[in-house]
Amino acid sequence: MTVSADPVVRPRIWAAVLGVAVLAQTVAAMDSSVLNLAVKTLADPVAGLGAGVGELAWAISAYTVVYAAAMFAGGALADRFGPRWALGAGLAVFMVTSALAAFSVTPLELVLCRGGMGVGAALITPATLSVALRASEPARRPKAVAIWASASAVGIAIGPIVGGLLLSRLWWGSVFLLNVPVTAICLVGLALWVPRLHVDQQRPLDWPGLALSFGGLLGLVYGVIQIGGDVGWDSPSALVPLVAGVVLLAAFAVQQSRSRAPSFDVRLFLRRRFAGGGLVLTVAFFGITGQLFYASFYLQDVLGLSPFGAGLAIAPTAVGILAGNLLAPALVRRFSVRAVASAGMIVAIGTLTCYLVFDARTPVVLFGLMMLVQGFAMGTVVVPATSAAMDDLPADRSGAGSAVTSGLRQFGGTLGTAVGSTILSAWYRSGLRPALSGLSDDQARQALGSTQAALAVARAAGRPDLAEAATSAFVHAMRITAGASAVLGLSGLVLIAVCLGGRTD
Repeated sequence: MTVSADPVVRPRIWAAVLGVAVLAQTVAAMDSSVLNLAVKTLADPVAGLGAGVGELAWAISAYTVVYAAAMFAGGALADRFGPRWALGAGLAVFMVTSALAAFSVTPLELVLCRGGMGVGAALITPATLSVALRASEPARRPKAVAIWASASAVGIAIGPIVGGLLLSRLWWGSVFLLNVPVTAICLVGLALWVPRLHVDQQRPLDWPGLALSFGGLLGLVYGVIQIGGDVGWDSPSALVPLVAGVVLLAAFAVQQSRSRAPSFDVRLFLRRRFAGGGLVLTVAFFGITGQLFYASFYLQDVLGLSPFGAGLAIAPTAVGILAGNLLAPALVRRFSVRAVASAGMIVAIGTLTCYLVFDARTPVVLFGLMMLVQGFAMGTVVVPATSAAMDDLPADRSGAGSAVTSGLRQFGGTLGTAVGSTILSAWYRSGLRPALSGLSDDQARQALGSTQAALAVARAAGRPDLAEAATSAFVHAMRITAGASAVLGLSGLVLIAVCLGGRTD
């Protein structure tokens, strides 16, 4: 496919175009994490939907599973019809499904609406990066990538802040209703400023690839979450979807390698920097997204913060990410991609190990400081990794290339939530069971569902010992989960060392 010459965008209009792309990407990224602080409310049978841990994991994962799987089709659509059209369609879908999610009355309705939001986000993300790149002069493109990457990372970081603020004043559905006016602003900006970025040769849509990738991710995540539902690794309800997911993803890779117009071009992974950058992003987002899931429970159920207080405790992450993203290009020029990304990954791993000493007496200020440092470290990983991946691609593959890197980020985030919730749930259940004596079967089953449910049972039964046991079991499970993420982070260090080159890259 070839791309016709993109229109020259004047500096003032360029800022407006980039602003539209950044705002759209921020709201899409924000919804990867905005629900994290609402999990406690959603678990409440009165104030929320009475959702269990598995249903909560699905409410979060439905968005990221569809987001990641449909991203490839989103990139193909951006390359086929132009990023302006894809962005407009994505914003419209995102607006409608967000409004529907806000008024869901059952966990299943919420999961389905979140999946619809994932479709909209899958159209938005490839289009925004393509717009940011193609509407920029070559000299401005590194800055555009840094700003766009900031939108993605900061969006995830501010999601809990926005969610906490809204939950402190309104009902849980408000975290989705906020998307309606924001997407409306983006649509107006799109109509006023974003130019038509045409393509001379339209690339066909890859429906078999979309079906295989979606089915594979769904099976993989479903199997992992089933394990967290206490069915065990050897249960057919976990093993069958896990195996099916792996087989479908393998078939997807083979199918894409043979396609003349692949949505997820696996041949791009023959490029060292593209492969390394994309996989480093996967590892990084696995860690930060999974962490936000259990951090929301820790801050509210263990430290006793309100949703807004928990959001403020996480707020330093956004500041750190923004600072890291903005400083990363200068640091790379001074040192190298490999040096900067390696240092950032080492620090990020170190912050995850802080959870090994966190408990019910940990000062909130100390937690916030850890999040600030972690955010800065993430910023210095995300920008070099994204730039290293995208620098290898010609302009006419920017939509598909951004779909691959964005899809890998979402894949990492999806697995981070699924694996994190599974490890957390398994160890929490194991630690709490000895304290369940004297409870009815129904009470015991409820207490095993979540820390919030266990605390409610403890209050109703007059069992302060159960409340203490639930808190202790959760803290231990959280430490195990964070330790597993830190160990995985070591693979990111290896990828950086092997794939991201030296000083001149």
